[in-house]
Amino acid sequence: MAAVIHQDRRMCDRRLSQYFNSTRDQWIEVVKAMVAARASCTDHNPKASPGYFAWDAGVTRMRQIFCREAWDMGDDNGVEHISHNEFHKKITIMNADYGVCDPLRSPRNRTPKGPATEKITDLNSQFELFRSEHPKEIKDGAFDHWQLCVFDDGKLVRAELSRPIDFKSGYFVGYSERIWILPPGEWERIVIEKPIDSGGQDFEINIRRK
Repeated sequence: MAAVIHQDRRMCDRRLSQYFNSTRDQWIEVVKAMVAARASCTDHNPKASPGYFAWDAGVTRMRQIFCREAWDMGDDNGVEHISHNEFHKKITIMNADYGVCDPLRSPRNRTPKGPATEKITDLNSQFELFRSEHPKEIKDGAFDHWQLCVFDDGKLVRAELSRPIDFKSGYFVGYSERIWILPPGEWERIVIEKPIDSGGQDFEINIRRK
């Protein structure tokens, strides 16, 4: 099934508001935190540090922003997320490859994932089937799983919110819907500055590589 891709700025803003009661600027703040954390690593850090620190900063910043707005934080067998009972949504953070914001490719996780992550696609498929058979009824405990997919190679940064439905050999390979947050070229136009309110923790953005 081909993914529904939202690239138009107005449509992206509409979907972010409709699905998550969120704004593009809120998600950009999460991306900024991830970029800063990755850039803080040096050659002396372990090889896995840039990806881990970016993911950790992304989850932390996302929770700081959205847990003040009726979202809850949770952990499904190691899959850290935020969830909203009214929206029936869960959102995770993923370090992704160059497929982010590319209409000809699908974002893939940079490192292979295990069964707990694969379950996300199974639950999305089940929820989609239930919703099509019972359009006026949402089963208690059923959630749409979304991912903030962030690509950062040290120079280019892109980001999208996407709903995975296909997982093979440890990698996400297909999505039902994708919402562009930072399309190609947009990162370069953003003024780099500290978030105004980080909930007690500041992320200083520094794109200089060590």
